[in-house]
Amino acid sequence: MMRDILRAVGIGCFLAAGILYFTIDSKVPSDVDSQELQANVEILQSELAKTKELLATAQTTSLVKENPPKADIEKAGGKEDDVAESNPSTEAIHKTMLTIENGSNSTVVSANLERLAIIENATIFESYLEDNNLAGKIQIGEHQVDSSMSFKDIAKEITTIKK
Repeated sequence: MMRDILRAVGIGCFLAAGILYFTIDSKVPSDVDSQELQANVEILQSELAKTKELLATAQTTSLVKENPPKADIEKAGGKEDDVAESNPSTEAIHKTMLTIENGSNSTVVSANLERLAIIENATIFESYLEDNNLAGKIQIGEHQVDSSMSFKDIAKEITTIKK
């Protein structure tokens, strides 16, 4: 009786080993599969390079210089000093579309604005929102903001319902 059990277990082990051998061996990639995978990787890398180039182009076109050309100032009938006084910063204005998602609070929005170089300090802007009872009134959606906007203008933009 014991001999029959051991014989059955031995035969089962041989069968299991044979099944595993042929199953695992068929899943080893061939040279053709390796070449196809390498070709796919190269295609994806070239697409990634193109996407990075497009992103860099988009980022550079989104920067607008704050000071207008002298010809535009003369057409407006103003003086260059007047423009410099109204725009004390000589840095470029960063324009961007801020997307506020469902569940975003004033801390997240302030951090995103700082990361996008729209504001210099997220903590100060968050305090401004809280002091003016606007922290809980932030609306989800896309909001056009730029670095020349005051805290009041930014707060007005992000608390206005977008349709």
